[in-house]
Amino acid sequence: MKILFLTTWYFPNNTGAAVVMHNLVKNINRNYVHGVVTSANNFYDKFEIIDNINVYKIFNFQYLFIPRIRTYVNDIAFRFEAQKVKRIIKNNNITHVVGVYPDLKFLELANFVSKTDDVKFIPYLHDTVVEGLSHTRFKKISKTIQKDVFKESSKILVMSEGMKKLYSQKYGINTIPIVHSFSEEIEVKKINKDKINESLFWGGSIYSINKECLKRIEESCLNLNLQLTLSAACTKKKLNRMGFKMKNISILPFLSRKDYIKNIEVQKALVLAIDWPDESPVHEDELRTIFPTKTIEYLISGRPIIVHCPANYFLSEFFKKNGCGIVINDRCIDKMCDQIDLAFSKNDNIEEMILNAYNTAKMFKIDNVKADFEKTIYKL
Repeated sequence: MKILFLTTWYFPNNTGAAVVMHNLVKNINRNYVHGVVTSANNFYDKFEIIDNINVYKIFNFQYLFIPRIRTYVNDIAFRFEAQKVKRIIKNNNITHVVGVYPDLKFLELANFVSKTDDVKFIPYLHDTVVEGLSHTRFKKISKTIQKDVFKESSKILVMSEGMKKLYSQKYGINTIPIVHSFSEEIEVKKINKDKINESLFWGGSIYSINKECLKRIEESCLNLNLQLTLSAACTKKKLNRMGFKMKNISILPFLSRKDYIKNIEVQKALVLAIDWPDESPVHEDELRTIFPTKTIEYLISGRPIIVHCPANYFLSEFFKKNGCGIVINDRCIDKMCDQIDLAFSKNDNIEEMILNAYNTAKMFKIDNVKADFEKTIYKL
């Protein structure tokens, strides 16, 4: 067995998807993994060996052209990239290709080269395909690609139980959850009660799936005399354009991983939020299955987690089931403030939530995730 992964983002890129895939690939049995095909940052990016894994680079040269003619150039680029990947498959006797989504092009490419080279194709979907793109110009092509992917795949991997449930109910397909993972040891720290900032923290970007929820969090913080601290993924210009009041918001500079962890460990609470269907252009089925990558680092932070989203979303159900967060399913600012106030008035409950979070995090340990992946792939 020789596995080749196709994923747009991979180390040293530091996006959530890149970290997740690097963590998984480098921990799988080396006897079975040949390498990774990923996006090149520029035309001069070359083949590398990272953690004893072969990493091949594909440069998206169609983006050198103006948007008006990219559609035509894209067909040429696809054929060129497919030939390059097919050579890798042939020269190295690849038996399994894992195509990682959320990039439609890489998912289509993985399916295409697997079909024409008679190797097993396994899509690994971090997000829904058709539902996640239903509000974009890729709406039509995503349906064609998804139909082909469902037909040609040997097994379908998804990122959460929420996605598994959706695909079963909506399409009648059986999928296998391979959750995001982390490799650090879980250190159950003494709960910090003294050196705490009067601040709620949001890590990551603010955009069409969460901006309305974050505005309510901002309003709640104002009413509770709390600061809202954001990661460097946000800018004041962008926040102003989206309608934030900016009276109590601070934005962290870019930090090292170590300094970032130190920062979240001194926040009053960490925030996860997904907008309601009537306030986002994104399809409800995508919204209700989202499970943010940052959830894992939140769970092992030793701080309380506030979850703000509808009750029928997987994120809400997950935190309620595991008793590891303050779940707010109401959009009324006064009620949100009351729930936050009530939660922090009961220290024993907060401590129990934090301990539950540490225990819940164990399901995301790389040893467990790797075992699930290997058990699935080796049966094919």
